[in-house]
Amino acid sequence: MCVERRTVNGEHEPRTAVPPYRRTAVRPLCHRLVAALALLLAAAGVPAAAAERPRNADPAGLAEIVQRVESACKGVQDLSAKFSQTATNRALGQVQEASGLFLLKRPGKMRWEYQKPEAYLIVTDGKSLWVYRPVEKEVRVQEVEQAFSSRIPISFLAGDCDLKREFDISKVEHAGTRGSGASILDLKPKRPEGGIARVLLEVSLKNYAIEKTTLFDAYGNTTVVAFSDLKLNGGLSDSQFAFSPPPGVTVVRPPQR
Repeated sequence: MCVERRTVNGEHEPRTAVPPYRRTAVRPLCHRLVAALALLLAAAGVPAAAAERPRNADPAGLAEIVQRVESACKGVQDLSAKFSQTATNRALGQVQEASGLFLLKRPGKMRWEYQKPEAYLIVTDGKSLWVYRPVEKEVRVQEVEQAFSSRIPISFLAGDCDLKREFDISKVEHAGTRGSGASILDLKPKRPEGGIARVLLEVSLKNYAIEKTTLFDAYGNTTVVAFSDLKLNGGLSDSQFAFSPPPGVTVVRPPQR
């Protein structure tokens, strides 16, 4: 989605440097798209009632925690939740906070509806991804496969929950987690992934829900996502993942690769 040459209503713009005001808008956008993975992983932490703990198993064992998260992920058909997000740009020393609603429906459908600090929408029906900022009267649309620099978000949207195949996983042990009733998993991609260097999952050992997700990119920037009021498998409608540009809104398409 971070392109310098644009196609507006079917016509290519001249290739020029991205002006400063556009760079400040585009850079957070790419960071948020990558952050979609963080929330998808958080969604995988919905408690799995069917996964019973062996009587003598270590309640904080790494293998059991990962198995329960994967098991819960496989049971997710759709979900809705409120989210809060804090994105930090390390180089610029900037911190951006946002909140809104998140919807997911498998396979492939996702809707981020930002409400604060401004109205902002990211939605996909599994084929096209739309990014709409009402204040700019502009919507960007791109095929899902081209929109993400990493293939992992697409896999999780489709329902692939095999964390062990995609990541090297370890536990973070420090004083803050001892006796807290939570465990932190450190996930590092086994293969180079654009925009994803590391993911931390804070897992409740009471119900194996993910309480907080922190994503690191290759530049040390972080995105922290937490959610509340989660509703699981409520039968979301496909219409909630469709988008039609409002009248007067400019449609921007990047050039085909």
